[in-house]
Amino acid sequence: MDDQLLDERHAALMQGLKAIHERLDKLNGRTRQIEIDHAVLADRAKRSATMSWSSIGAVVAGALYWMVTAMRK
Repeated sequence: MDDQLLDERHAALMQGLKAIHERLDKLNGRTRQIEIDHAVLADRAKRSATMSWSSIGAVVAGALYWMVTAMRK
Protein backbone atom coordinates (compact mmCIF):
# COMPACT_ATOMS: atom_id res chain seq x y z
CA MET A 1 0.00 0.00 0.00
CA ASP A 2 2.83 2.37 0.81
CA ASP A 3 4.47 1.76 -2.56
CA GLN A 4 1.24 2.56 -4.37
CA LEU A 5 0.85 5.80 -2.38
CA LEU A 6 4.46 6.76 -3.11
CA ASP A 7 3.97 6.02 -6.81
CA GLU A 8 0.82 8.17 -6.89
CA ARG A 9 2.57 11.03 -5.11
CA HIS A 10 5.54 10.73 -7.43
CA ALA A 11 3.27 10.76 -10.49
CA ALA A 12 1.39 13.81 -9.16
CA LEU A 13 4.67 15.61 -8.43
CA MET A 14 6.06 14.84 -11.89
CA GLN A 15 2.82 15.97 -13.53
CA GLY A 16 3.00 19.23 -11.55
CA LEU A 17 6.62 19.78 -12.60
CA LYS A 18 5.70 19.10 -16.21
CA ALA A 19 2.88 21.66 -16.01
CA ILE A 20 5.27 24.23 -14.52
CA HIS A 21 7.80 23.67 -17.31
CA GLU A 22 5.09 23.96 -19.97
CA ARG A 23 3.85 27.21 -18.41
CA LEU A 24 7.38 28.63 -18.29
CA ASP A 25 7.91 27.71 -21.93
CA LYS A 26 4.71 29.52 -22.88
CA LEU A 27 5.70 32.59 -20.87
CA ASN A 28 9.17 32.53 -22.42
CA GLY A 29 7.62 32.39 -25.88
CA ARG A 30 5.41 35.36 -25.05
CA THR A 31 8.40 37.27 -23.71
CA ARG A 32 10.31 36.64 -26.93
CA GLN A 33 7.36 37.84 -28.99
CA ILE A 34 7.03 40.97 -26.85
CA GLU A 35 10.76 41.68 -27.33
CA ILE A 36 10.35 41.27 -31.09
CA ASP A 37 7.33 43.59 -31.08
CA HIS A 38 9.25 46.22 -29.11
CA ALA A 39 12.19 46.00 -31.51
CA VAL A 40 9.85 46.48 -34.47
CA LEU A 41 8.19 49.49 -32.81
CA ALA A 42 11.57 51.02 -31.97
CA ASP A 43 12.70 50.57 -35.58
CA ARG A 44 9.52 52.21 -36.85
CA ALA A 45 10.00 55.11 -34.44
CA LYS A 46 13.56 55.64 -35.70
CA ARG A 47 12.39 55.56 -39.31
CA SER A 48 9.59 57.99 -38.52
CA ALA A 49 12.02 60.37 -36.81
CA THR A 50 14.37 60.14 -39.78
CA MET A 51 11.54 60.90 -42.19
CA SER A 52 10.48 63.85 -40.02
CA TRP A 53 13.98 65.35 -40.12
CA SER A 54 14.13 64.67 -43.84
CA SER A 55 10.81 66.47 -44.33
CA ILE A 56 11.96 69.42 -42.23
CA GLY A 57 15.15 69.58 -44.30
CA ALA A 58 13.14 69.59 -47.51
CA VAL A 59 10.93 72.43 -46.25
CA VAL A 60 13.95 74.47 -45.16
CA ALA A 61 15.65 73.87 -48.52
CA GLY A 62 12.48 74.92 -50.33
CA ALA A 63 12.19 78.07 -48.22
CA LEU A 64 15.82 78.99 -48.86
CA TYR A 65 15.39 78.42 -52.59
CA TRP A 66 12.26 80.59 -52.58
CA MET A 67 14.09 83.34 -50.66
CA VAL A 68 17.08 83.28 -53.04
CA THR A 69 14.91 83.35 -56.15
CA ALA A 70 12.73 86.12 -54.66
CA MET A 71 15.81 88.23 -53.92
CA ARG A 72 17.08 87.93 -57.52
CA LYS A 73 13.93 89.51 -58.92
